[in-house]
Amino acid sequence: MKKIKVFLGAYINLINAQNLNCRAIARHLDKEKFEVYTLELHSGTFPSEPMNGVNIFRCFYPHKISKYIGYLWGIFHADVVYLPKGEICKWNRFWIKLLRKKSFRTVEGIYGKEMLGQILDSGVSYEEFKNAFHNYDKIFSITKFLGEYNQRHHGIVSEPDPLYLGTDTDLFLNENKKITSLKNIIFIGRLKERKGIFDVLETAREFPEIKFYLAGDGEDKEKINLFIKTEKLSNVSLLGTLTHKELSDRLKTMDLHLFPSRSEGFPKVTLETAAAGVPSVVYPDYGADEWITNGENGFIVQNLEALKELVYKLQKKPEILSEVSKNAIALAKRFDWKTQIREWEKVIKEIYES
Repeated sequence: MKKIKVFLGAYINLINAQNLNCRAIARHLDKEKFEVYTLELHSGTFPSEPMNGVNIFRCFYPHKISKYIGYLWGIFHADVVYLPKGEICKWNRFWIKLLRKKSFRTVEGIYGKEMLGQILDSGVSYEEFKNAFHNYDKIFSITKFLGEYNQRHHGIVSEPDPLYLGTDTDLFLNENKKITSLKNIIFIGRLKERKGIFDVLETAREFPEIKFYLAGDGEDKEKINLFIKTEKLSNVSLLGTLTHKELSDRLKTMDLHLFPSRSEGFPKVTLETAAAGVPSVVYPDYGADEWITNGENGFIVQNLEALKELVYKLQKKPEILSEVSKNAIALAKRFDWKTQIREWEKVIKEIYES
């Protein structure tokens, strides 16, 4: 049987959502059916990891030149091209059309005021932004909510069914997790106001007897440190950026994950913590109820006051948290890459045969 050659247009040795997703896809695709081509960067965060059935082009310095060569190399070799990043779109679309390659891409963000503003501020016009989603055989949104939002506001049309991302559950899995009381709460993500970090700090001020941990780095770190110092929040600790191993170890002592962001695509961190038996508390703005059932495998609250009320409730009734913790592990397993990759293989095969 002929193997389908797939080009994953991302740098699998860099920490970034699309890069890490492609790294996982490259690892999990069935190598009896697929041969993978992908990219690395000369200054990558991760060391090179040889993978059976995965061909890697290492982009050299200067990247602004070598990326064109790398993408052309991948497109030339592939039967199906997957481009999640929106990088050098015109170049890629030109070669895909000229070489008559099948292609698809994913839409992974809700293009609201802030995210779209950042794109336009970089010098990209609104028409160029929208054109980046044209001329592919198929476009998938990674959640239903995200697809409906971007179609309604920007006319970006994707397939009716979302193509969900997965998570490497084994890195965080803790099926022996037992929560008897609410003592330790963690936030994982960019330390920036848009991620709801100040709602976490406001909650910490309300519950001085609970320890709060902030894992990550970001542009509002100084502002956060000033808030902690001014408000004398001795129960808040900044952990910095953690490796997967460090995060997994830290989650063993955590009881709850607060992620009060108002704008996300598909925050896989809620699945990573779920695998560790640490349920997440999220806001409903980006359609988290597609995968989180409130009070069953996680918690969805409307605002800061509701967040504080929930923490108080879980503090008084930890048995609720204990039960949700068990269900959270089942949620993570449902989105494990070993399961989710079958949908991706099905999509790639259908595009190849179309």
